[in-house]
Amino acid sequence: MKLLCITDPKTHPHFDTTISLYKACATHPEIDFFHAPVNSIDCSNQFKVVPISGEISTNDFMRLDKHPLQVIESSELDLVFCRADEPVPIDFFQNLSHLEAKVRFVNRPSQIVHTRRKDFLEEYGKAYLPAHIFSSSYKEIEDFFQQFNPIVAKMNISYGGAGVFKIWQDNHGVHTDNVKEGLISYPSLKDVVQHLSELDADHDYEFVQFLQNIDAGDKRVFVVDGEIYGAILRKSQTGTWVHNVTSGAAYYASTVTEREREIIANTYDHYSRRGVYTLGYDFLMGNNGEWVLSEVNAGNIGGYDWHQEVAGEPTMDRLIQWLLNFWRC
Repeated sequence: MKLLCITDPKTHPHFDTTISLYKACATHPEIDFFHAPVNSIDCSNQFKVVPISGEISTNDFMRLDKHPLQVIESSELDLVFCRADEPVPIDFFQNLSHLEAKVRFVNRPSQIVHTRRKDFLEEYGKAYLPAHIFSSSYKEIEDFFQQFNPIVAKMNISYGGAGVFKIWQDNHGVHTDNVKEGLISYPSLKDVVQHLSELDADHDYEFVQFLQNIDAGDKRVFVVDGEIYGAILRKSQTGTWVHNVTSGAAYYASTVTEREREIIANTYDHYSRRGVYTLGYDFLMGNNGEWVLSEVNAGNIGGYDWHQEVAGEPTMDRLIQWLLNFWRC
């Protein structure tokens, strides 16, 4: 199988799944492996690639974009697995989408445009989410805030916790907490909403009830083509309410409850029928002590190797075998 992965190595710290994926694919006897930089994707029918074979180190991975690029026709490839992190160039998915008739994608880029948005889940999974709204109306946001203070604001498209803000009010004003910006105080909620709109004016934010059991951590359930591979629990090591590993959280083996299996069974088809097969379901501990759905990450999912490490299961091997079976079918 001729497999192409697209990523920007500079966005991947040493613990990221993409590095492990590259290492596994580069040494697999059934895979001819290629890398394409994110910024090399254009509207042509060709890819500019770096062939990779044999053992590669983390340093080799980080320097892939330093290599000279070779041109390969998209039709010469068997499978493309996009591993690009947000933010991507504005025309990135559009440029990839026109190649869907020429080469098979693990996750169709024309559909990732929709499924990567948090509001995609609204139509199919609203009943499983905590109290929330998608809105840019200050009146709606204010009413929701007054009902649930504190709340969390989530950018519709974000990565690694950078687009998530806790918002609360006390006798000293209205405050936000974000992994990039830290703690900021504002005179009023209106000032907070104005700041959020300046950060992303193109999409409505999702405003969610802040869950009091957030200290329990953030559970990630790995789903590939409808099959549940397992789960990890991510927990902050610094006491912060954000549990992303990219923000310093540790990860542990976890279990998948029957309720979580039910939620996945009732929502997965809405992704797979659009040609999006690799999903990360994230769950938080609800105020009633039961895990509730937080969001579904579609496409570029990290953590397969973390699960393999802490659960002692061949998770990465299972993913690679699925890629081979997916190509053959």
